[in-house]
Amino acid sequence: MPTNLLMVLLILFGVFGIMRLNTQFFPTVETPAIAVSITWSGASATDIESGILAVVEPEVRFISGLKELRSTAREGGGYLSLEFEEGSDMQKAAADVETALAGISTLPDGAETPTISRSQFFDSVASLSISGDMPEPVLRRWAKQIRDGLIAAGIDKVDLSGLRAEEIAVTVSPAALRRHGLTVSDVARAIGANARDVPSGALGGGVERQLRVIAATDDLEQLRTIEIRALATGERLLLGDVATLERIYDPDAIQGFAGGARAIELEVSRAPTADTLETAAIFRDYVEQLRPQLPPGMTLQVYDVRADLLSDRIWLLVNNGASGLLVVLVVLFLFLDRRIA
Repeated sequence: MPTNLLMVLLILFGVFGIMRLNTQFFPTVETPAIAVSITWSGASATDIESGILAVVEPEVRFISGLKELRSTAREGGGYLSLEFEEGSDMQKAAADVETALAGISTLPDGAETPTISRSQFFDSVASLSISGDMPEPVLRRWAKQIRDGLIAAGIDKVDLSGLRAEEIAVTVSPAALRRHGLTVSDVARAIGANARDVPSGALGGGVERQLRVIAATDDLEQLRTIEIRALATGERLLLGDVATLERIYDPDAIQGFAGGARAIELEVSRAPTADTLETAAIFRDYVEQLRPQLPPGMTLQVYDVRADLLSDRIWLLVNNGASGLLVVLVVLFLFLDRRIA
């Protein structure tokens, strides 16, 4: 009797433990790393390297427990990845990094305050893409709407790929510049008071000069009212009087295509505490509700569903366990007394 009771208790504890297990495709990997990003709008990668990374790296290189330091300079910002030794106290490491950065007083004017973040593990659950022969703004709007809807439904993280940065092109005719005694630099300086980014390089040929602008406002009408100069007559010369403005997308950015049509990919991921199968169920329910709402011509494709592979592995494990249990019971009944078996 005690033996049977012990067996029942073991089975109950086993079932209870299985129900509390978090189902996931890969084990959770905690990386002892800290990321630092510093934005300097309008700066080239060379300026980022010399003006930001060359200043920050010496201050953080000798922090206690630091194993490896990697840095990247890109147009508009610099990024540092600090990897620490296994077992390091990451709260103390983050405080040390923050203290080191707070002591820097020689960052260029216009550089923003460094941002510090801990590396966090996210496991991919599934991916989907939306594509169609339609204007890029429409596709962008739907991609962001789907991302926000998934997060509101309970998804931990949704990353977008193929989403080009939006810019505003300001095209000025040389004739207009000569007529008002202006230069492209004059126009750029006037815009600079109302924009986050006015790259120094100009685009276009000899007929027109074009500035690419990331503005503090995306209202073209508001940008057209920027004052370039006050005329002797008392009137104001506005940007719209000497230039045409249009919304464009970064031509150098990576673009996505599916079946020859423009596409945007959304990758759905879970946090370490989330269950893969539960996250996949939320994802599927949302997609099924979304499909009837898509506009004509838009295609939604779901692929790389890790949850399906995980379910297959779980069922394989269960089937193998059940088969093994059946074989054991058959052998026991064949070679032992039934009461003992």
